[in-house]
Amino acid sequence: MTTKVLLCDSGDGLAQLQYALLKTGQDLQMEVVTDGFRAVEVAARTQPEVIVAEIGLEGLSGTELVRRLLATVPETQVICWTALPSPITAAEMLEAGASGYLLKEDGPEAVARAIRAVVDGNVAISHRMSANIAERFAESVRQQRELELALTDTTERLDRLTTAKAEFLANISHELRTPVTVAKGIAYVLKNRGIPEHEQHEFLDKLESSLEKLMMLVDEMLTIAEIDRGVLTLKLSEVDLAPILRHVCEEIARQYPTVAVEPFVPEALLALADPVRISEVVRQLLDNACRYSPEGEPVQLRARTMDEGVVVTVTDRGSGIPRDLVSQAFSEPFSTGEETLRKERSGAGVGLHMARQLVLQHGGIIWADPLPGGGTRVSFCLPSRGEERVVSRPLLATERPATEGPDPQAASAGSLAQPTSTLTSS
Repeated sequence: MTTKVLLCDSGDGLAQLQYALLKTGQDLQMEVVTDGFRAVEVAARTQPEVIVAEIGLEGLSGTELVRRLLATVPETQVICWTALPSPITAAEMLEAGASGYLLKEDGPEAVARAIRAVVDGNVAISHRMSANIAERFAESVRQQRELELALTDTTERLDRLTTAKAEFLANISHELRTPVTVAKGIAYVLKNRGIPEHEQHEFLDKLESSLEKLMMLVDEMLTIAEIDRGVLTLKLSEVDLAPILRHVCEEIARQYPTVAVEPFVPEALLALADPVRISEVVRQLLDNACRYSPEGEPVQLRARTMDEGVVVTVTDRGSGIPRDLVSQAFSEPFSTGEETLRKERSGAGVGLHMARQLVLQHGGIIWADPLPGGGTRVSFCLPSRGEERVVSRPLLATERPATEGPDPQAASAGSLAQPTSTLTSS
């Protein structure tokens, strides 16, 4: 039975195709054209069963040529015959309705085999193209699985962040309400002119402490906003951190009168740093330590210069913070480490995250160590010079127990403990 075939290619291509098809001995009635628009006209007139078309000809080509041919002769089978080994192009041609995609490197004999295949209702694809398509399909499946996993992970993180932000709003309202209530009560009491002078001074001290706490919360919110927006800039200068560290210790000690804050700071501690931002870091670490320290147990701040840079350590003897919560607090804002409904001690939930971001901005690292006897030690290291970055934590020697008295050598290198297990945030 004769099969009508329309061949559309350049002159050289048509010659090769016709020769190969004639050699097969198949009963074929062939028409040839060298132009896509002409192919549509001839197809409409001859109604071929198979069309072999070069998809890269000038004029009508590609998917538009395939669609126009099928619109003109819906019953025909279109075989794309091209030198383009693209799995994407092959997929586009097959989606447009083509029944085959062959490469010219396969030779014209492959076209003869493909004609028989598509007449029988099959699809003919070059071996090379089928391998490429299979590889691309497998890659797409792998990428889809990775995207699904990434989407699941992102959704879970978004859910955690949404929950954390909701808790943050509850936390911040609690944190703001307490000092505001205290300040309001003191203002009411001070209206009574009959209060003895020594009591007035006591109330004013409490009022000052409450206002300092409010300012600390406001500063936290402003700093976190700048970090999130990517507009935080450091004002680096050669500065003596020793008086700054002592001042922060005194400030925190006033806020927590039942906790002894013990500074072990050398007379001078030169560093290239932003003094305001480093004050915020140390304030956050001391505030966290004092919140979780039992009465009668001191919080220690130690500072010294080492080969890697300036190292500052804050140690408390509280119940300790689980490693997973420390990691979460470092990496995610609004993480308090306590459930909001039972938050006797937790703060606004931005302290450790903010501290880490500020230390990273300085090119340093920050890490936390749970202590075997209970409590937590949080340390950070700033590089010695501004163009450097600290890439690993310093090697620290044995630290004196927190219950012992002041160490006259505490400011020298080798006065911090080297823990058996660490968590590094860099």
